[in-house]
Amino acid sequence: MKIKKDNLTPEQKKKAYFGIVFLSILLFSFFYYANFLKKNTKELLSKNTELTVCEIIGFSTYKGRTDIIEYSVNGKKYERELLARRVAEIGEFYELKYSKIKPNICEVNYKKPKIYNAENYIKSIGIISDIYENEKYKILTFKYDYQRKKFERDIYLYNLENYEKGKQIEIIINRKNPKISYFTKQFE
Repeated sequence: MKIKKDNLTPEQKKKAYFGIVFLSILLFSFFYYANFLKKNTKELLSKNTELTVCEIIGFSTYKGRTDIIEYSVNGKKYERELLARRVAEIGEFYELKYSKIKPNICEVNYKKPKIYNAENYIKSIGIISDIYENEKYKILTFKYDYQRKKFERDIYLYNLENYEKGKQIEIIINRKNPKISYFTKQFE
């Protein structure tokens, strides 16, 4: 098979090679910067941190699911958009770890929900419908009924031992927003 000769002039070839080199440098720089940010964030959250509570105030589905959270540090409010899974609902509160050096660098602990109005919750029974586990996540999914409506909820847990599909678990449901519910063992 014979390769056809291209019809580019030397000037056009030079521009094409320059474009390829420029694009390669641009892509390398982007990935280097993204890796630097990830490493810097991980380092900041590994030492000199504090805990507080954040509220889920919204979410975005543009380019994947992100939770919009709000929290306060020393009287100053912060609002961040963090990558998330379909776990949190608007109006929920979770434990948040932030860097004392840069309080805008933070990490939500979805395994530790916080309840401020316990009187808004009612005990009920849920049925485990799915269990998902990988290196990073341990997610328990349960279904429940409230006021003749069916709901399904994903929650993060530290440990999934002794749980199996179809098993009943004790849960609490928010009366005002029944999409919000928790496995009672999350608070032990």
